[in-house]
Amino acid sequence: MQPKPQIGPKEALDKLLEGNRRFVEGAHTHTERTASDYRTSLVAGQEPFAAVLACADSRTPPEHIFDAGLGELFVCRNAGNLLNLSTLGSIEFAVTHAGCPLAMVMGHSSCGALNAAVAAAKAPEEYLSHNIDEIVRRLWPSVLATKPETDDESQWVDEAAKKNVLRMYEEMIRQSPIIDARVKSGEMAVVGAWYDLSTGFVEVLKSTL
Repeated sequence: MQPKPQIGPKEALDKLLEGNRRFVEGAHTHTERTASDYRTSLVAGQEPFAAVLACADSRTPPEHIFDAGLGELFVCRNAGNLLNLSTLGSIEFAVTHAGCPLAMVMGHSSCGALNAAVAAAKAPEEYLSHNIDEIVRRLWPSVLATKPETDDESQWVDEAAKKNVLRMYEEMIRQSPIIDARVKSGEMAVVGAWYDLSTGFVEVLKSTL
């Protein structure tokens, strides 16, 4: 039998945003949920209230940004917060086996992966490695869709990063019959979000709620 979410999708999103508010204000509470006795209580199982697909950038750990303790977030990270078979399968695992009621795709300002993709768009002949180029290739649709009329490269990077969040948001629903069905039934929600490195705030860009 599949586990039922302990809270609803809207409550889960509110909980994330409230944790982000504490993070910005420096009023952290997650240390209370990392102590040894709390850790021991999680040995038997997990009930995360949100799954987060985030960038691997060292400045963007979701557990810190949302002031979350052990067992609260199911996190998948890679450069450019890209959706692939393993990340989508992992999020489906969080939904079906851990009862997760919310999935979030979170991009951020000044993203290094998007910066590399913009640089590649300006000089496509440059080659870094097969693996890095695969990331760049996945990001190019967002880069090309947001090419500015000005030479403001930082603006281009951020606009492309936001576009990429929205693309991954749509792909998550479209490519997963499990997630699509649960969103339509109201059992879960999918959210596209934006993290500002300078302010620390998380903004909701799009939501199924």
